[in-house]
Amino acid sequence: MGKGPERVIFDDPEIKKGFLGRKYFSPPKKAPHFSNLQFKEEYKTSRVHLIVNPYSGKKKGLAVADLVGEELTNSKISVKAYVTEKPEHAIEIAKNLDIKDGDAIVTVGGDGTLCEVISGFMIHSEHDSKIPFGLVPTGTGNSQANDMEILDYMDAVERIIKGRIRLIDIAETTFWDQDEEITRYSHNLVGWGLGVDSNILAEKMRFLGPLRYDIGVFLSILRGKVRKAKCYIDEHLIESDFILLLIQNTCTGGDRLRLAPNAQIDDGKMDLGVIYHIGRFKLIKLFNQLKAQGSHVWNPNVEFYRFKNLRIETEEPTSINIDGENLGTTPLNVKVLPSALRVFH
Repeated sequence: MGKGPERVIFDDPEIKKGFLGRKYFSPPKKAPHFSNLQFKEEYKTSRVHLIVNPYSGKKKGLAVADLVGEELTNSKISVKAYVTEKPEHAIEIAKNLDIKDGDAIVTVGGDGTLCEVISGFMIHSEHDSKIPFGLVPTGTGNSQANDMEILDYMDAVERIIKGRIRLIDIAETTFWDQDEEITRYSHNLVGWGLGVDSNILAEKMRFLGPLRYDIGVFLSILRGKVRKAKCYIDEHLIESDFILLLIQNTCTGGDRLRLAPNAQIDDGKMDLGVIYHIGRFKLIKLFNQLKAQGSHVWNPNVEFYRFKNLRIETEEPTSINIDGENLGTTPLNVKVLPSALRVFH
């Protein structure tokens, strides 16, 4: 087992002077989204399965989908559209797609919609690993699209037409919903602790837009909830009282916060941020550092690890969040599947 789990080491921060000569750490340099900058192949798309979440973001999914369909049709790519009607409907749609050579699967929605589509695709009875995915961002956070630097629907369409493919890792996650074990496939992040508490609160304030994330975090900090857990990082056990455990495949999450600046989507591993039990004032300071483009990585109360397999156990079932959606409870298992998905880029 070795000496311990793999630690993520950040370069020493550059110290700068701000207002009234006050010293602060400059933001850490963000690692490239892809560790391998070479396009793996070019793919000629003849048909797109367009899976649309009409409720994502500001409920503009249908309008954007119409524009995407028109652009693809003008480029001699046929389009078959599917509109989700309820949570997890995208899983059923993707699970039952009639997939052929030359097909591509494109989502119009946010990170949660893409998670559902990937999950349905992975349990497809005859899923073909060569089928590429496209992402048209219409969600609130759009963390994956942000890290892939997808600007808008036209940028997304152009990538599909050009057909340049890269491989990304995804995570097979298993958790519980009451008495049933559930499997989902994450492309973005998995959260436990304060991050999930704040997301649950934020969902009740959707009318506030992205501001709801900040308010949710602040209210969760005031509540000061701490949880005991066993965290197995590639079989190395850390048992403690935790504020937060945040598993990242991408750099950003939530309201495009730079949560894990060194995370890369094709390095075969995921990054784990750990915050142990600290007081409210220290936690507020840490959150402010996080808002400052990721300066929290140098906070002495934060640790980062990198792993292939992870397990979180708790005395009582506690909520988890996968790709922005609150889905179930612990115990949680996360297994990284390297280069498991093809995406247009």
